[in-house]
Amino acid sequence: MEERCVLTAIAVLLIALPCPGLASDIGEKISLTVTSPVDGAEVWIDVVPPHIAVVGNVSAPAGIREVRVRSGAGEVSCGNGTTFACSVPVSKGENTITVVAIDTLGNRAEETLNVTVRIGMPPPEAITVSGRVTGPDGSPVPGASVRFESEIMLNDEPLAVATVTGPDGRYLVENAIGYRQTITAGKEGYLPLRREVVFENETNTLDLEMEPEGRTVPGFDLSVGVLALLLALIVRRR
Repeated sequence: MEERCVLTAIAVLLIALPCPGLASDIGEKISLTVTSPVDGAEVWIDVVPPHIAVVGNVSAPAGIREVRVRSGAGEVSCGNGTTFACSVPVSKGENTITVVAIDTLGNRAEETLNVTVRIGMPPPEAITVSGRVTGPDGSPVPGASVRFESEIMLNDEPLAVATVTGPDGRYLVENAIGYRQTITAGKEGYLPLRREVVFENETNTLDLEMEPEGRTVPGFDLSVGVLALLLALIVRRR
C-alpha cells in the first residue's frame, strides 16, 4: 500500500513538472515581419484591377496554421510557410493592409501598414545638372541663359527648367524631369547653343562651350577674302 502511494506521488510530480524544451517552445510567441511594402510607401500600378505584392516571414515554434492578408478591396490566404508572398487587391488612393499569422495553438500576430496606390506609369526621375559655360579659350561666360527642356510634355509644352550663369560661368539646374534633355544656351554676342543629351544619373556634370559671334575663321581674314573675290571675277571674265 505504501509503495503504491509513493508511485502515485511520483507520477503526480512527473505530470506537474514541465517537460524540458517543450514548455519553452510553447511559451514562445508567434512573430511576424512584413518586408514589402513598407509602411507609408507610394506604389505605382499600371495593371487593372490593381494588386500589391505583400512579402514577409513568420516565426512560430508551435507551427503555422495560416497567414492571411486583407485590404479594403479584398482578402487572400498566403499559406502556412515561414516565408510568404502573395498578391492582395487594393484600390486607388489610401489603403490599409493588414497581415495576420496564426499558429497551431491559436496564437496570433498582426501587422498593419498604410500604402498609397497611384494608377499609371510612375513619373520619370528628376535630375540635377551643374557645370560651366565658357568660350573657346576657356574664359567664363557670365550671365548666359541655360535652359533644359524635357521630352515629357505638359499641356503640349515641354517641361523646362532655366537658370543663368554666375560670374564664374557656373550654372546649376535642379528638378529637370527625365534623363533625356534638350539644352539651349544663349547670350548677346555669342552664337546660340543647342544640344541633346541623355543623362545616366540623377546628379550630373556638364560643361558647355559657346562660340562668339563674328569670330573669324583661323587663316582667313578680310584681305584674303577680297583677293579671292577678285581672282574669281578675273577667272569668270576670261
